[in-house]
This record gives sequence, C-alpha cells and structure tokens, in this order.
Amino acid sequence: MTDTPQFQRIKLSRTGRTAVLTLASDKVNALDRDVLDEVTACVDRCERDPDIGALVVTGAGSLFSAGVNVKDVLDNDTAHTGELLSALSTAVVSLFRCSKPTVAAINGSAIAGGCLLACACDQRLVADDARIGVTELRVGVAFPTFAIELLKHACGPKAEQLVFDARLLDADEACRFGLAHRCLPRSELDAAAMASAEQLASLDARAYGLAKASIRRAALSAMDDEVGRLLDRQVSGHWQADQTRANLERLLKPKG
Repeated sequence: MTDTPQFQRIKLSRTGRTAVLTLASDKVNALDRDVLDEVTACVDRCERDPDIGALVVTGAGSLFSAGVNVKDVLDNDTAHTGELLSALSTAVVSLFRCSKPTVAAINGSAIAGGCLLACACDQRLVADDARIGVTELRVGVAFPTFAIELLKHACGPKAEQLVFDARLLDADEACRFGLAHRCLPRSELDAAAMASAEQLASLDARAYGLAKASIRRAALSAMDDEVGRLLDRQVSGHWQADQTRANLERLLKPKG
C-alpha cells in the first residue's frame, strides 16, 4: 500500500489500482468545509488518474462519519453555513458522478451527512455493528435537494420513510432499506470492500462509466433543475435561521 500525504483532513492510499479515501478529520470524522473540499479534490484526482481503477471510501477508527460538524456551524457566521452546504453538495455529487467504481466500507456509524456520503457510492458494505441513517429532521434541519434525490436513487420508495422517521438503522435494516447492499463482520469489511472494488474495476471502464451516467441521469438532473434550485435557496435560509441554530445548540448540550 502506498500513501499520498498531500491531504490534511482525509487520508488517501492505494493498493494496486484501488484508491482508498479514509475520512480522518477528528474522533467522529465530522464533515466541515475543509474536509469536504478535500473529498472533492480526492475524487477529482482519482477520476483523472488512469492508474486508478476504483475508489473505496471509509472512516478512520470505529466510525464512518457523524455528519456535518455542528460546532463548526455554530462557531461561524451564517455565510459560512451557506459555504458549508455548498461544499457538502459538491463533495457528495462529485462522488455520485464519478465514472469509476466506488465502494463504501461503512465501518461504523454513518449519520446524516455521513450517510449521504456513503449513499453516493456504487456499492455499500456495512459492518454488522454499525448504525446508519438520515436524522436531519430529528435535529431540526432541512434536506438540500441533492440529499433527497440521492436517497430516492438509493432507496426508491423507502426514501420517504427514512427521511420522516429520522432514525438510525442497524446494519440488517440498512440492507432492507437500500442504504447498504451487504452486511459483514467488521473484521471482514475492508477485505470485502477491496475485493468488490477490484471486481468492478475489472469491467470495461468506458462501458461502466456510460452505464453509471445513464442510470444516474434522472437523479442528477433533478438535483439541479429550476425547482431544486429554488428549494435549495429556501433550505439554505432555513439552515441560517436563528431557530435552526438554536436547534443545533441544543444538540451540543450535555445530556442529563
């Protein structure tokens, strides 16, 4: 395995023709603007490198990602919040658009934005003790258009229940709902993800990329149509509102 040290908030390594992007920003692999910008840059690098055939996305330690860094939102002004949402959209959509095979190795909890990042991958393998879900409504924040369209693509008619229930699913439930494709013991996850990536990378790359673009065309178009852009302006305003910031502050208060 070779490491490429140019990133500060994520890790990028490579085994053979498979690159591995490891979220490693802090103890919960939270997503702030810098992390998301590095994810976007990493995906772009893998897309352009002819020696890379597939990409595995995972988390350092015992979590995949706890989602957007709430403290980062509260420590900065509302303009920063808008930039963070834009960075989240760009990172997730770039992974969703990537023409090369992508595999999520969900090694632990994947919450909210972390769940969305995993759902952008072609194959999603989940550790049997992990929990995953989109809990935005329970926290009191709205979903950007890209997030809803991504969940609809991954989970079909079950996406609405996932959004409105706003709960974390165990690994077996995640497979039933479409958030994951396979559940494995944590000790087997990395090897299985690498094997899946290598198998997908063995397919004709041009044919794979075209098939992927066709399958995802409807979702990508809906992410950026006129109605979606209008909704996203409303979502951004909601995230920047005083009441939403108060909701996020309650999230950080110690329990009990």
